[in-house]
Amino acid sequence: MATRRSFLVQLGLLGAGAAAVWLLRDKVVFAPPSVRFAQGSDSGWLPFSSRTGLVTVTATLNGREVHALVDSGAQFSVLDRAFAQSFGPDATYPLPMMAYGVGGAPQVGRGITVDVTVGGLTLDRLRAAVLDLGPLAGGAGVPIPLILGQDMLHALVADIDFPGRRIRFADRETYALPAGAVAAPVRSQGKALLAQVTVEGKPLEVVVDTGASAALSLTTDTAETLGLFDGRPARSAQSVVLGGVTWGRIVEVERVDFAGQTVRDAEVHIFKSQPIPGFPKGLLGQGVLRRHRVVLDHGGGQMHIVGGYVPLTLGPRP
Repeated sequence: MATRRSFLVQLGLLGAGAAAVWLLRDKVVFAPPSVRFAQGSDSGWLPFSSRTGLVTVTATLNGREVHALVDSGAQFSVLDRAFAQSFGPDATYPLPMMAYGVGGAPQVGRGITVDVTVGGLTLDRLRAAVLDLGPLAGGAGVPIPLILGQDMLHALVADIDFPGRRIRFADRETYALPAGAVAAPVRSQGKALLAQVTVEGKPLEVVVDTGASAALSLTTDTAETLGLFDGRPARSAQSVVLGGVTWGRIVEVERVDFAGQTVRDAEVHIFKSQPIPGFPKGLLGQGVLRRHRVVLDHGGGQMHIVGGYVPLTLGPRP
């Protein structure tokens, strides 16, 4: 079995990505966290805190420093179960929740309320699901026990400078778009952002997922509908998903188009479809986003991209 570091650094082998996506089928409504800024109306620029290629920041959680993944594909914020147990037996509370990962293995969730500080931003009483994050939170390398999901992103603007490997969080009411920002074709579905893409000329809506490493990840049903099982070469690959590791397939498509950008010879990662209402057809990941500064406004149902649109060829990784 490869080490956790190989999962998180060699992203070409990761399939859907480090945290991938899951659905939380819950019977309770998570109240949004209280948002405070130490100065002004943003957190200040924060460097990505590790060499994983993911959007990770250093955060303080109930007074303890941790690494946190900013994951626009996660419906709620999540704290790793083993890490949550370190707060004591009374820290969590029962929660009528079932979590489904890309790998298909469900988990019964509990809840926890924590205070999180990221740079100049404080999230008071952030309600998170307590789940087993598997290799993401343990093993070799830098553990990432905290995922900041759509519940947190819905209350803020996330300004992610992928080329500069930095991020800042800003107040939605006062944030001013940078010069040259172009609106991307997205819409809201719940707290998620759905992006309109075309795959070899065929239109499709997929979840914008900063926690996914590939340009595009699709369910098997979606890939079949798009004609991607037409005899083209495929290879298997591992993905770190909710609670563990799963296997999927990779095929190459001639082009993926999004917001005026063409990704040619793109590797598309295919994961197992799930018979769950609302399960996403696919994920738009960092293989497309990482060339740009991306502004996510989940609360307003908007996404803007800053940076020139250039044809991008993604051939086999060395």
